[in-house]
Amino acid sequence: MIADLLKLDKFQTTRLLQRMEREGLVAGVERGKYLLLGLTPEKVFSNPLYIGANLLSPSYISYWSALHFHGLTEQVPRTVSVATTRRKSQISFRGTRYRFVTIKPGAFFGYRRETLDGLPVPIADEAKSILDSLTLPEYAGGITEVSNALRTAFSGQALDVRQLIEYAGRLNNGSLSSRLGYLLDLLHQPVEGLRPSRGPVRLDPRLAERGTFHSRWRLYVNISPGDLFPKGIV
Repeated sequence: MIADLLKLDKFQTTRLLQRMEREGLVAGVERGKYLLLGLTPEKVFSNPLYIGANLLSPSYISYWSALHFHGLTEQVPRTVSVATTRRKSQISFRGTRYRFVTIKPGAFFGYRRETLDGLPVPIADEAKSILDSLTLPEYAGGITEVSNALRTAFSGQALDVRQLIEYAGRLNNGSLSSRLGYLLDLLHQPVEGLRPSRGPVRLDPRLAERGTFHSRWRLYVNISPGDLFPKGIV
């Protein structure tokens, strides 16, 4: 807190921040929260991933935003998705929406610090980007977008299937493992070590329980492989 750091009272702190904002040294993001701009504000404003990762701590960039960063999707998401162990409502800042997805503390791993336009940004690695997105496909453009990101990662040799399965085991999420196992089977990748859900799971959680029931993965295949992979599996 700037008040504690500079030993200022509430009134003095407000006046100081207002002056710094007028001089372009900080930008008000939301009530009581400011972004320190330093000497290159244009560098910060043009870097929404950096802004998103600094709005809440601990956090890292994931879901559709991370898939796009790693080149696993051609779609440019309009919302920056941030994984965090804390609860926070979505906000908008300078034309960009920031969505905060609350995850369990045990799921807070699998990210690394990347440098984006000279600024440090914690971003989910390729494997965690896929798994976060498979857990909640609605935050990554839907199951088709995530499935094609997985296919792209393997075709470009950007993904180690052993790391993917190890991460899935740490997450201990049966629904995730069922979706992942089914997709790995389709992509002719090893699945040893994956434990499917005990109860039935929908491949696309936004669709009803319909289509073929895959007994091995305890999964309703409620979207056809042709729709999952419009450009083909290979």
